[in-house]
Amino acid sequence: MIKDNARGMAVQILTRVEVEGAYSNLLLHKTLARLKDSRDRQFVTLLVNGTLKHRLTLDYALRRHLSKSMSALPHEVRAILRIGAFQLLFVDKVPPAAAVNESVELAKSFTKYTGLVNVVLRKVMEKGWAISWPDAKREAVRYLSVRYSHPEWLVQRWLKRWGSEETEALCRINNEPAPIWIRTNTLKISRPDLAERLKEEGITVELGARVPESLRIQDFGALDQLDSFRKGLFTVQDESSQLVAHVAAPQPGQSVLDACSAPGGKSSHLAQIMENRGEILAFDIHEHKLELINQLAHRLGITIIDAQLGDARNLPGIRLESQDCVLADVPCSGLGVLRRKADMRWQKDEKDLQELPSLQWAILERAASCVKKGGTLIYTTCTIEPEENFELVKKFRTVHSEFEPVDLSNYLPFTLTDPRDIQQARKGMLQLLPHRHEMDGFFLAKFRRIEH
Repeated sequence: MIKDNARGMAVQILTRVEVEGAYSNLLLHKTLARLKDSRDRQFVTLLVNGTLKHRLTLDYALRRHLSKSMSALPHEVRAILRIGAFQLLFVDKVPPAAAVNESVELAKSFTKYTGLVNVVLRKVMEKGWAISWPDAKREAVRYLSVRYSHPEWLVQRWLKRWGSEETEALCRINNEPAPIWIRTNTLKISRPDLAERLKEEGITVELGARVPESLRIQDFGALDQLDSFRKGLFTVQDESSQLVAHVAAPQPGQSVLDACSAPGGKSSHLAQIMENRGEILAFDIHEHKLELINQLAHRLGITIIDAQLGDARNLPGIRLESQDCVLADVPCSGLGVLRRKADMRWQKDEKDLQELPSLQWAILERAASCVKKGGTLIYTTCTIEPEENFELVKKFRTVHSEFEPVDLSNYLPFTLTDPRDIQQARKGMLQLLPHRHEMDGFFLAKFRRIEH
């Protein structure tokens, strides 16, 4: 039986992810709820997310010292080796001897492999990064894939689009810990007052420079245990996602439709912008997710959100040209948030990029039909792939001459400086990239239905 300490919990989570295909974020949430010490919570999170992100690199390093393949080992032993190697190669704050010794202790539950774990990790400790890597010039795809632990198909796509320097920068930032951003609930409190309150609760706070409601937080435990959280003074949301409501810019009293709303972050932000006046119809195809929308709205004190069950391709009950503002935040490959979702890079396949655009198109088509003359349509994804973004928007503009692009520069709460971004924004769209913008990878586009 694996020990029930921080490292043992990480091994259990990693094993379930590999064996059952379970979602690491859900397992982490349940596991962290059992831990009161914030240091243990942070360490488990570091081990799980770091090991998942760097899995390909770790396996490459471990195989240099194994006489058998990783697949020949029990899943738990693989996990023990990986978290041991992760600490040795990526975590400066853990003494190397402790990383090896604690891993050996975990392996005692699998007596047959205790010696193997000890020998292999000691060799990893001795060699470190001084191992033979694929040649960066002759085998660029394999080198970047192995060195930065990304699937080869994805690296190959990015190399064709951006070249080696930008691809390496993107891969590198995807492996960094994702910053935690929260959004001030301006219906209840100002951002400066929230920042002071959080500091009093022992949290390190930094004001966001690009979004007026954003705060970056560090050194926190269970957020849902904070008095400020319980009172609905903030919600967790990345800065790139917070841009959506500002780009949408709905007015108080308007009718707004969020076609794919759960868990409700963008809907609730739209409600804040609208000063909780008007109506927001928040659809989701999964009934159990409607409760998430309602719970968030209740905690934040929002009363104008009406959560409804329905497929965004159909939006039952919504009349044609009836809404002032429609948001289509469509299901996507999620390849812009690999830094935030550690196991996603291993769950996606290039065929997803062939199948998803048809779903995204169907949702965008139905969403567009709901926009009244003079009203606006916003299309967003958390991906950086052109099939889901630029190409789909280009197709939409070709088919729907009744819509015109809206210059995003007039709505973004910060000033664009990169000429590439400025040119995009003037055409009504913007692709945010983690390595360029230090935000989640995100795409935004805005259209207005022509009145005449």
